[in-house]
Amino acid sequence: MLKPLSYASPCMRCTLLSWMESICALSVSIARHPPVRAVLSGTLTIPCHVTYLRPLATSTTAGRRAVLGEPRVKWTFISEGKEAEILVARGQKVKVSKGYGNRVSLPFYPASPTDATLVLSELRSNDSGIYRCTVQQGIEDGHDLLEVKVKGVVFLYREGSTRYAFTFAKAQEACARIGAQIATPEQLHAAYFSGYEQCDAGWIADQTVRYPIHTPREACYGDMDGLPGVRNYGVVDPEDMYDVYCYVEDLHGKLVLGTAPDKFTLEEARAHCKELGAEIATPGQLYAAWNEGLDHCSSGWLADGSVRYPIVTPRERCGGSLPGVKTVFLFRNQTGFPDAQSRYDVYCFRGEGPGSGVAD
Repeated sequence: MLKPLSYASPCMRCTLLSWMESICALSVSIARHPPVRAVLSGTLTIPCHVTYLRPLATSTTAGRRAVLGEPRVKWTFISEGKEAEILVARGQKVKVSKGYGNRVSLPFYPASPTDATLVLSELRSNDSGIYRCTVQQGIEDGHDLLEVKVKGVVFLYREGSTRYAFTFAKAQEACARIGAQIATPEQLHAAYFSGYEQCDAGWIADQTVRYPIHTPREACYGDMDGLPGVRNYGVVDPEDMYDVYCYVEDLHGKLVLGTAPDKFTLEEARAHCKELGAEIATPGQLYAAWNEGLDHCSSGWLADGSVRYPIVTPRERCGGSLPGVKTVFLFRNQTGFPDAQSRYDVYCFRGEGPGSGVAD
């Protein structure tokens, strides 16, 4: 049986005390305040700070001992229960994993070995997940975690009656009218690298016309023949007619599904939302809510007269095998909104703060 510490030999006391000190000889912490901001195509900064209770190796430390004494920094990404390496750094040597390329850096390490802050640029939707900062010095290590949600979604918007109906000015107005803004080239590229594909040419904020394709096929080659990528028609006459790619980031409220046994016409749908102290939602608000996790396999009216429903988890009879906001079109060529006398559920929106309900 072990003796109490007070009766242990001097040698044993020294060994035990050294072991206890090593438990907290290195600590790692990710700052939570202010909260990190992560938006599509933007830059994410995750501050990771390290406290060492033992001296670090210096330039005068001998060879191999100096190398082994340098802290080893590792950042990993956890999503759907799987952990993948982002980068590993020790001193001046940095190994960046495939898929991160020029997007990731440690701006302060190794010049400041106590600062393992990670910077990740050109954010994509699939950069949402848990980030782990791990620092090792000798046999000691520590880590901390931070969950990140990349906000923002790019989507194609089409006029209710026909395809390719917007001039550049009308395209900008259309995005604003539905609670969004015209997407930038950077946002469309980030959406493409997040998996977005759409074989429809649409206006972008710089007056170019583009569309994202992962699976090249006839009528979707654009300027890239058989290669995947974002097709680009270049700067186009502002009076030419196309669809438009819109972007929305924040919901600024809550979106709810309104229903009734006989459903609603468009006019009845507006009235129902008003009775709830809300207003009929815009497509931009529905996309923002979908981006935040809203999932309903129920087609509902929106403010522009379209009928749509948000699917996060694809399932049978809910719009196919891919997640997204599904649209009910009148015609097989994906044009036309349903007749206003048709009957559907309705998506209502209630804004944040006092006086944020229905406008007079």
